[in-house]
Amino acid sequence: MPKKAARILAFDTAVASEELEAAISYLEQKLDSASMRNEPVPFLAYRNRMIFRTTLDIRHGTKNRHGES
Repeated sequence: MPKKAARILAFDTAVASEELEAAISYLEQKLDSASMRNEPVPFLAYRNRMIFRTTLDIRHGTKNRHGES
């Protein structure tokens, strides 16, 4: 499901890459904050960060961590 969502989002021109980068930054702050407080990882923040990163990888034509483009 996250990979499918990323592919759909990658071809949606309504969301700019800059907006995705800003969202990723925000989600990373949220995850880091939870980690520093020794709290559980907020699942939706983690999932959305992965979707947005994969979306940017698709848009840039780069391979992700699993060797997929």
